Amino acid sequence: MATIPRQETATVSCPHCERETTISIPDDDVDLEIRRSVALYGDHTTVVCPADHEFWVYFC
Repeated sequence: MATIPRQETATVSCPHCERETTISIPDDDVDLEIRRSVALYGDHTTVVCPADHEFWVYFC
């Protein structure tokens, strides 16, 4: 039987409207930095909130 790796998640607030969105994160110990604009480098994910605002969450 194959084991399914546990997917870590976090809830973040949109910096535009404060609506919450659940995202996948690489590890429980990671610090999250929410930005309205994309940076030139860094491990991140692009997020779209329920109101269709796009923002970026960086894993530090």
